[in-house]
Amino acid sequence: MEIIYKGITDSSIRNLIIVSLIMIFTDIITGYLKAIKNKKINSSISRDGYIKKVGWIIAIIFGFIMDYILNISLFLKGTVFVSIATEGMSIYENLSEIGVKLPFSKYFEKVNEGGEKNE
Repeated sequence: MEIIYKGITDSSIRNLIIVSLIMIFTDIITGYLKAIKNKKINSSISRDGYIKKVGWIIAIIFGFIMDYILNISLFLKGTVFVSIATEGMSIYENLSEIGVKLPFSKYFEKVNEGGEKNE
């Protein structure tokens, strides 16, 4: 039990988890703003997004459990870093599509299935 408490109270891991959760929440908010702006609010798209967000939370819990079982500090940090990067790119794309001018936004334009950038 002490190992679980130590894993949760380790400030670097705790801070990474907090940043990841903030990024997940921010992606939800910016996604809704994009949908409102584009007049494309859709419950099935929202549901799929929520499933993805719950998936990230499950992945973080799974990473914690794997680190606990194997007594290493790899899976949780790796999962959290990927979550932060993925959600960060999504937030960047959402803000760009809302109209917020950000540096490097041309590198985050979504590519459609044909390999062409969406305009």
